[in-house]
Amino acid sequence: MTAQAAKPAVPLSRFVDSLRKHAANGKKPHLGILNIPMDLRLGTEDYRAITRDAFHHLPENTQVHRLENGMVAFVRGGKWAEGDDNFVDHVRETLSDVIERQGLGHIPDTLWNRFQWPIDEKQVLELLGLPAIGHFSNEPSQRFDMAEMLRGAVTVDAVFDSCRRQAIVGVHDNSREILGHELYCSLDYLRQHHLASFLLEGPGELEILSRVLDEKVMDVTQSIASSIFPDRLHLNMQVQTVLSETFSDFIGSGNGKLIENLAVEFSMENAIANWWEFEDACAFLQSVGIRVGLDRITLPALEFLSPRKMNVDFVKVIWDQNIIGSRRTEVTERLREFANLFVDQSLILTRCDSRTALRMGRSLGVEAFQGTYIDALLGPHLKQECKTPKRSSDKRCAVCQWAPREARKNGCDFHFRLGKVLSEV
Repeated sequence: MTAQAAKPAVPLSRFVDSLRKHAANGKKPHLGILNIPMDLRLGTEDYRAITRDAFHHLPENTQVHRLENGMVAFVRGGKWAEGDDNFVDHVRETLSDVIERQGLGHIPDTLWNRFQWPIDEKQVLELLGLPAIGHFSNEPSQRFDMAEMLRGAVTVDAVFDSCRRQAIVGVHDNSREILGHELYCSLDYLRQHHLASFLLEGPGELEILSRVLDEKVMDVTQSIASSIFPDRLHLNMQVQTVLSETFSDFIGSGNGKLIENLAVEFSMENAIANWWEFEDACAFLQSVGIRVGLDRITLPALEFLSPRKMNVDFVKVIWDQNIIGSRRTEVTERLREFANLFVDQSLILTRCDSRTALRMGRSLGVEAFQGTYIDALLGPHLKQECKTPKRSSDKRCAVCQWAPREARKNGCDFHFRLGKVLSEV
């Protein structure tokens, strides 16, 4: 909850501008407005009391704006699923005290009003007493569409050039089993080679870029589907992308092959920031038969997560060798607990760049791994698998497995697929 009651009242034009700016960036904030008449003449302490009630009774991450006309607006980026009757009852008590203290004023019948912007823009402007759309000279909604600009700047060819494919492997005593591959766009490579002169500012613009890249990666996946399937293909996506029509069209293509071969991962940060949408996205994916997972979980974060309440099919935990030290015992025991609950290779230890990560993970019950060291373990098997005429070395073939652009250029195949078992070399 962001309390702003002690600050000066926000001009109505500035408040509406902020909502339109969010809309221009592809967001649809939910808001509630207390229709408090000016003649009630609330004091600073009265507004503070309303803010305290909002803190206790409204969802987390709800921003509070005291408006210049006496009203109070509450804005939240995500869904507003909780009930707000208790909050409204407390506000009515506060206003009743004000009326009793001052001996005048009234409480409107429609004190509390809920909206979603920009869907309810007209109703919001009417409540605030503002003219219809187009009243403001400096109209944020008339600014360029950042998402459309990025869609034009980031081509599918640029994303294909920047795509990387990394193996997810189940490691046993005498064998290794391919569990699938993650296909992702290397943002560092994309920036260096295709967006060198492009500067993004702030988390909002980075979020828009992430959603645009999701769309482009879906396009790349469709273009190379015939060469990478059958397999278990992991795509890391934004929650908002999965709930879009673009994603529905994506999984509906290819006669159902995408659904059969797809797994979707959400980063822990994106899931927490959009928790209600995250739960909706998980339910949707599982209803159509797509495995869903939570990615980018740090080892310290395991202490704050409840594995029994996570409605996902798998989790991906980031290996961090620096955690070994004073907190080693706590972290390792928590990782062991997760490994015991997420069985059947549904806990994947990622960023395994050394033998230490593999050995520590296995000692704690982890069976699935991902990282550069894991990719290197597959190298010796390529000599037996690769029959490409242009093949010159295991190293060159390994690059083809890692970068789809190199596989296409060299005419190489993706040799390892879901279920492939490789014996120790």
